[in-house]
Amino acid sequence: MEKSFVVELIQNVAFLLVFTFFYGKQWIESIRSERILPKVLIGVTVGVIGMFFMYNRWMLQPGHSLDLRTVLLSISGLYLGAIPTIVAMLLMAIYRLIIGGDLMGIGLLVIASSGLLGIGWRYLQQKRGKHNSILSLYILGLITHVVMLLWPIVLPQEKFLDLVQRLAFPLLVIYPFITLVLGILMNKQFQNWENEKAKDRFIESEQRFARIMQNINMFFFNLDLNGNFISCNNYLIKYTGYSEEELIGKSAFDIFVPDDEKQKAENVVTNLLQHNKDVYYHEGKIRTKDNKLLHVMSHIMLVKDKKGKMKGISVLGENVTEKNAIITKLKEAKEKAEESNRLKSVFLQNISHEIRTPMNAIIGFMSLLKDSPVDEETRIHFYDIINKSGERLLTTVNDLIDISQIETQQIKAHKSGIIISDILENIVSTSTPLAAQKSNKITCTSKYMDTNTMLHTDKNLLSGIFINLVSNAIKFTNNGSIEIGSYDKENDIVFFVKDTGVGIPENRLHAIFDRFVQADLSLSRPHEGAGLGLSIAKAYAQLLGGDLWVESEVGKGSTFFFNLPKTEAKPEKPETIIPETIEKSVKDNHKILVAEDDEMSYQFLKNLLKQKGFRIAYAKNGAEAVEMVRNDNEISLVLMDIKMPVMNGEEAIRQIRTFNQNVPIIAQTAYAMPTDRNKFLAIGSNDYISKPIETNKLIRLLGKYVNILI
Repeated sequence: MEKSFVVELIQNVAFLLVFTFFYGKQWIESIRSERILPKVLIGVTVGVIGMFFMYNRWMLQPGHSLDLRTVLLSISGLYLGAIPTIVAMLLMAIYRLIIGGDLMGIGLLVIASSGLLGIGWRYLQQKRGKHNSILSLYILGLITHVVMLLWPIVLPQEKFLDLVQRLAFPLLVIYPFITLVLGILMNKQFQNWENEKAKDRFIESEQRFARIMQNINMFFFNLDLNGNFISCNNYLIKYTGYSEEELIGKSAFDIFVPDDEKQKAENVVTNLLQHNKDVYYHEGKIRTKDNKLLHVMSHIMLVKDKKGKMKGISVLGENVTEKNAIITKLKEAKEKAEESNRLKSVFLQNISHEIRTPMNAIIGFMSLLKDSPVDEETRIHFYDIINKSGERLLTTVNDLIDISQIETQQIKAHKSGIIISDILENIVSTSTPLAAQKSNKITCTSKYMDTNTMLHTDKNLLSGIFINLVSNAIKFTNNGSIEIGSYDKENDIVFFVKDTGVGIPENRLHAIFDRFVQADLSLSRPHEGAGLGLSIAKAYAQLLGGDLWVESEVGKGSTFFFNLPKTEAKPEKPETIIPETIEKSVKDNHKILVAEDDEMSYQFLKNLLKQKGFRIAYAKNGAEAVEMVRNDNEISLVLMDIKMPVMNGEEAIRQIRTFNQNVPIIAQTAYAMPTDRNKFLAIGSNDYISKPIETNKLIRLLGKYVNILI
């Protein structure tokens, strides 16, 4: 009998060990998931084990048999939860009903109480946030089997006492101990599962970290305590040009660190190791395989083992080369923007000054002519002042137009054969009187002054360069000399204009060629001008295939140079120009239609044309001009303004040409861009003159289209 008891007990315990094995290897994941079916299957397995216990029970004494279903159910409720335990309870209850017997009801109560006590104990432990300690496991086993011992109370007292006496020792001593041991095994299995999971998470995290570090767009490498490479990532290999084989085992200081930063880098690592710092931030440079320098912001970290012992160094570096370059460019852009804003203010001051000053003279002396009786000599003097102020104002406007045309690339070089000496003689002759006003002497030392050498270039642009440079020299020179010269250099002619003026500070030598800039930007500067002349001259030189530059010393003067390709050219037939001083009169009494919406401009043309003997017809807009040409056959020529109300001059010209192809039309307008002339000729005008209108130029132009006696 005893042998049978021990064998059966061992078999039950063995199945409990199988139960713990399944728990640790198969069930924990399923229990912690939200899926119901795996939990039901676990309950079925537990139920089958319980039925095996009831089938393989052992005889404690004749008429009294025991099994470990109560231990199984209480532990199942505690570790597996409600669903598996309830399923197991149902299967065991069904099996108990099938077995039958006198104590079937008590057997069912034992099954129910054991499982429910385990479920309740689980809930209580979770609510308290406690773990399944040895004490709590023993208490659960004790309570479960005390309750089991009390269920036979429904039996007759004599039978109840006899049953309690026989079962008390195994239920109150052996079963709580088995519950305790089984719980400890379950705890161990759960701990093993957690350790495996932690290990898996660590391995996964380590692999993920390794993948991230391998592919991150930052430098990452590991060094030993001597600074030798252990590993590195793809980004480092890509940007430094080294292969992994060329780096592993080599010193980072010898390979990457530039000579001028080697001591600094070694000090950083030494400081890191001596003070046992975890992280150190360092900004420096590394040298690539092709000797380029990269700027790197590094995070240097110590690698330690579990005991805190230093094992190596990890470096995570951000390549800030491009970022630093961008920051530098942004700073430069900011400085340029600030300088541009300052220059804009200076430009507005200059332009305001250059417009208001001659306007002040024009308006002021016109007022004196009107309000004060003056003699002929004074009147002529006032007229000269007004004329010079007007020319100064027109120069400013023309400079603004020129620079606008240069900015929009509307000016093109129209090259032809010109005699260099003609240009030089014209510049000297026209500039000498202006230079004399400031006690300056102009000389020309160029060998081309005395030759008939021809140059294939744009006459107007070349003249413009000389005019701007000579005017600039006269402006900044007093009681000195101005030399116009040249020398040959390879395939170029280099012209220069040298003065003995105030000179230019070294820090302003490049800025003077910028738009609206002068060497002296102060409000107290003694020289007039908008600061456009040198910029225009440089642009003209570049249009002609050369460039313009300067050498200067403060207090001693400046020399401006510009070079042009020395290209030979054949002479062209010179244009016959009627001298501007010749008086002209109208042969026949021609009628001129003036289409002009500005009253003052009309009055100027009206008085000028009447002085020359023309009859005048007047239209205030394009629509009136069209009707007057349509209805008046005596009109010999039309002076057509472009910008007018009702109908503009362009539309008026188009409409006139639909019914009259013969009447000459001259477009007279303030639009003065190079493309304007061709545009107005294309729509039907015969010629073009820009405002402000020069008297002699207008008379010569009229002479092309009407009979004028000379």
